[in-house]
Amino acid sequence: MMKRILTGMILLSIAVLVLGACSNDSSKENTEKKNKEDVVATVDGQGISKQQYEKELEATKATYEQQGMPVDQMDDKQKEELEKSVLDQMINAELLLQTAEKDGISIEDKEIDAELEKIKGNFEDEKKFEEALKKNEMTEKELKSQLKKQMTVNKYLDSKIGKVEVTDEEIQARYDQYKELAKAQEQEPEELEKIKPQLEQQVISEKENAKISKLVEDLRKENEDKIKITKA
Repeated sequence: MMKRILTGMILLSIAVLVLGACSNDSSKENTEKKNKEDVVATVDGQGISKQQYEKELEATKATYEQQGMPVDQMDDKQKEELEKSVLDQMINAELLLQTAEKDGISIEDKEIDAELEKIKGNFEDEKKFEEALKKNEMTEKELKSQLKKQMTVNKYLDSKIGKVEVTDEEIQARYDQYKELAKAQEQEPEELEKIKPQLEQQVISEKENAKISKLVEDLRKENEDKIKITKA
């Protein structure tokens, strides 16, 4: 479910800032001034910092680059839409986190530690893991904090979305699409039974994403008065 999607995001980039809060490393006397200058949006009073937003935007641009869609080839309208999309995603993530916490969703420390060990398992050794943290300007403590937020949202989404069912007709329809694509590319299609699990997961993912999108859309409407965007 969404848990797998978000975990994948963490593995792709250790610096997962989508669910972060405002940077809190400034001195007390400068806090109010910096909050006014550096916050690009607030969700029920919780700020999303300019630093966070810019870092997330750069990470998204890098992903586009890897997919052969360099941002420097976009026109002004496309760049503007990209910037808006990133900010919207950060607002949605913060809104989901707040809603999950209000619903009483909690994550135990042992669950966070277990998830952290899974992430470490994707590196050759502890040194490589620490190098990845350093590269992304993040400490292990900060990563655990982000993991807690991610896992809280995952748990909330699982509770709201529930189990998604897929029919044989839906799998067959997806297989027919696959065969048409293979034919267009002059390739021999695999037998249905061989790729049925993959096709089923595709349909499940699409249904889950549709439910998540509807849930977020409803939350945005319900909390419209609590969302303030200060970035032009």
